[in-house]
Amino acid sequence: MGTFLLVTLAGAEASAQAPPPSAKARQAAVAYANQGWTAYRARRYRDALQAFRRAEATVHAPTFLIMVARSCHKLGRLTEARSVYQVIVDEQLPADASQAFRQAQAEARTELEAVSSRIPTVEITVTGAGSGGAQVALGGLDVPLSTPVARDPGSHTLAVGAPGRRGLTKEIVLKEGMRAKVEVDLAAGKVRIESDRTGRGAGGEPQPLGPGQVAADGSAQEGGGPLGPGQGAADGSAQEGGDAADGRPGPRSTAVVFTGLAATAAGTGLGVAFVLLSNGKASAQQRLLEPACTDPARCPGLDLREYNDLGHAKADLANAAVWSFLAAGAAGLGTAAYVLLTGQPDARDATATGLSVIPMPGGLGLSKRW
Repeated sequence: MGTFLLVTLAGAEASAQAPPPSAKARQAAVAYANQGWTAYRARRYRDALQAFRRAEATVHAPTFLIMVARSCHKLGRLTEARSVYQVIVDEQLPADASQAFRQAQAEARTELEAVSSRIPTVEITVTGAGSGGAQVALGGLDVPLSTPVARDPGSHTLAVGAPGRRGLTKEIVLKEGMRAKVEVDLAAGKVRIESDRTGRGAGGEPQPLGPGQVAADGSAQEGGGPLGPGQGAADGSAQEGGDAADGRPGPRSTAVVFTGLAATAAGTGLGVAFVLLSNGKASAQQRLLEPACTDPARCPGLDLREYNDLGHAKADLANAAVWSFLAAGAAGLGTAAYVLLTGQPDARDATATGLSVIPMPGGLGLSKRW
């Protein structure tokens, strides 16, 4: 792949207005691209995106840019992917540009159409008294009223405020291809959401820049590709295992959380049961005493052995309740710590840190999701 890139990068000299890149720059770009390709094949799309961006920053090439767009697409950052695809499509290639550059531009044109149809849009309207001065933010960014705006699929926090009215927030989940309309009634404090689509838009996942030629319809054909190392098929999606780059917890983390919650519930339930049994033993012990007798050692007719056995059972059950509650607390704290330490921000948020700061009238709103 590195040798192939050195050949195709020769076209960068003819297509660039600036002085041609040096041999050292081209070698560095190839090294970054190889790192990106390895990460992309391993489905480490964040690492791939970073590596391909470094390659493009070192030496401009549409073959690098299209992998930047594809990495963004895999991460669910569809609006960013669309912007990069558009840059590739709009570029005026010189007449002597390499075949690899021309193919990358043709593939970008096909994938741009597919990804554009998958980007959801949302149109927000505000009604009710005081709606004239309403301020609306979606995902921390101001949005115009009654105008469709594009957002990446995923969960977005809607914040609406108006002078003299209490702020309103709501989580809105946008699916691929959705055309959503959100009506906020400030007077009633209600949010109504309508959409004409609930599934993915037309067009499948883009084909990674692999050994397969891409026809006009986006299907993979046999033959050599612009970055093809000659390995297998070009779909990049038929590999085994889940995609860890989408921000969702895998089966193991889910099992750990549910096991911790089950242990917490079981420990709490046992503790309550032991408390009830201990109280029962205490009541039975008290019934053995005569009403006027306060010292068991001086109560005539008292079966002292039975009385002491009930006391020991009461103490054992009380200790068991304490240990059960301690175990439940440890399980609960451990589960909470696990969730906090392993929680992933939503990978579909292009600036995801997991923590959102939402401007609202009179203050700020904070939210965090895993």
